[in-house]
Amino acid sequence: MVLVLALVAPASAAAAITLTAQPATPRYGTTVTLSGTTSPGANVKLYLDGTAYPGGVVTADGAGNFAFVLPARQPGVYEARNSNQTSDPVDLKLRPVLARRVVGLPYPGNRLALEGRLRPADAGSLTLKVGAHSRHVRLHGDGRYTALLPTDRLDRHRARLIIGAKPGYKGYTVKKRFRILAPSLSNGSRGRPVLALERRLVALKHVLRAKPDRHYATDTYEAVLAFQKVHRMARTGRVSRKVWAALARAHAPRPRVAKGDHIEVSKTLQVMYEVRRGKVARIVHVSTGATGNTPVGKWHVYSKVPGLLPDGMYYSNFFTGAFAIHGYASVPPWPASHGCVRTPMWFAPGFYGRWSVGTTVYIFA
Repeated sequence: MVLVLALVAPASAAAAITLTAQPATPRYGTTVTLSGTTSPGANVKLYLDGTAYPGGVVTADGAGNFAFVLPARQPGVYEARNSNQTSDPVDLKLRPVLARRVVGLPYPGNRLALEGRLRPADAGSLTLKVGAHSRHVRLHGDGRYTALLPTDRLDRHRARLIIGAKPGYKGYTVKKRFRILAPSLSNGSRGRPVLALERRLVALKHVLRAKPDRHYATDTYEAVLAFQKVHRMARTGRVSRKVWAALARAHAPRPRVAKGDHIEVSKTLQVMYEVRRGKVARIVHVSTGATGNTPVGKWHVYSKVPGLLPDGMYYSNFFTGAFAIHGYASVPPWPASHGCVRTPMWFAPGFYGRWSVGTTVYIFA
């Protein structure tokens, strides 16, 4: 008997399975393609962090190619598996989306900010850098943020928003250029620069006839005069680059008597402060005695006369003898009265109504 040995060839080994991501670091919310090769016709399953990805099953084509096209919303470790092999892992990191825009008035002392949204909201932290200064930016629950920009220096600047990424995300920096403007303004000027100017003046306690608007009228001129007086600048009533620079770094002044409610008049500066609870509440430009005869000292309002007197005094507040604080048609930037404290006509009725008989009035040299 002849013994015949049948040799059975071993089944061909399954081809190795590969996996790559394209793009390697996709933007959040776009799509990512996870593709690779394996045995032709093999079933391939996709796994994320060791768990089967929902719907992640494909069949390799005749050349052994396969691909998964996914929304780029889940970072993590992706693997492809066939019947008995697992690909090398792909640690997929996503690039967060950071929207930003500059909002506000780009003028000294006004509110200017970068606003936008980080998606996803939990992708990381946010830091704002302008020059050598940096600060943390608070993110709301939906990823929205507001990052205030400095407006205390004129001309061009560059802001950087830095994403400090959490695991699964890739941090990066976005840049945004902005400019703090300083246009020349005077009586008759209009537009956003005037609105910005008036808002800044009001923030510094200088009074206007009404709310800030876009018109450089007489009250704007007089508020600018008061600002120039307080900061010992040329009394022009016009806004130059030098005035804008001073507006950028200015703070509301402190009263000479830092307590209680009272009135302070400075003959040197030719301004009047309304003081409430020891802080300057309003500043107005005034004109005192042309000969320097407005009496220095501590006085009290002893009489009040509403309306217009024959000599042109308007809503008068007498504080000693014939000396009063009152509105007048002419209030030049220098001492010009007979000894009273002149204020603009539009200012006088409101001042008259805010202060009563007995109010303390300090007149300083």
